[in-house]
Amino acid sequence: MFLTSEKIYNVFEKPESPEPTDRVVLLRESFTFWAFIFGPLWLLVKRQWLVFSGFVACAIFVRITAGVLDLPMGMVTVAALFLHLMLGYHASDLRAWTLKRKGYRFAGVLAAESPMHAQRRYYEFAA
Repeated sequence: MFLTSEKIYNVFEKPESPEPTDRVVLLRESFTFWAFIFGPLWLLVKRQWLVFSGFVACAIFVRITAGVLDLPMGMVTVAALFLHLMLGYHASDLRAWTLKRKGYRFAGVLAAESPMHAQRRYYEFAA
């Protein structure tokens, strides 16, 4: 018990969902490595169309600005890295925003060792 590290999960639920397993979504509050590495592909897999559009628009803006200002390629690379880094840090916030747009509501915060423990803890308190 003392050696386990608990992670923080935000709980979102969709009350009108007919299937109880589809009703709850747990989002872990942490840096998302896969969003950092695979950026736009990760957004498409997670079905975040508006966020994907914004990410692509920012990337295009960086490229156009770099071309107009005749910036060295190293600065463009740093700007792209920064864009991916911000996506990695804010991936769970962007997923939460997308879930709220789809009708999910914020149900609370849980601390648990794993997603399975968090889901079990949620159903214990919800019942």
